[in-house]
Amino acid sequence: MSLPDSVLAYGDCKDFLERALEAERGARMIFRTSKDAEYWRMRCNQFRKLDRRQNRMVFEPGHKMHGHSEYDIITMTVKYSPDGFHWVYAQKMVLEPGRVEEIPEDESSLLAEFEEVKLLEHRDGDKASS
Repeated sequence: MSLPDSVLAYGDCKDFLERALEAERGARMIFRTSKDAEYWRMRCNQFRKLDRRQNRMVFEPGHKMHGHSEYDIITMTVKYSPDGFHWVYAQKMVLEPGRVEEIPEDESSLLAEFEEVKLLEHRDGDKASS
């Protein structure tokens, strides 16, 4: 089945992706079948493709949105739940503040620090781990 080539055919996808952008971690939708979930993901990706094409015509070359979509920071995945349902996740791919740092000259600082865990002894003399 082919997908429409008009951005106007994807108002529901646009609403979903807008909600994902507004939410801190993204958004998700539930589906009864994997076929329905995969089709939804395909429609959302088609919308993004058409949005990029439209932005290529709207924005001048050199503009950061020329040929790009504001929804490009979203990754679309299908996850299956044990109860038999299928979820389409739209998650923002952004770096968490504080996770990125320059590589130090002395890479010994990459060694993990830990505390030793000792066995505790029961009152009756049997040992058990904590």
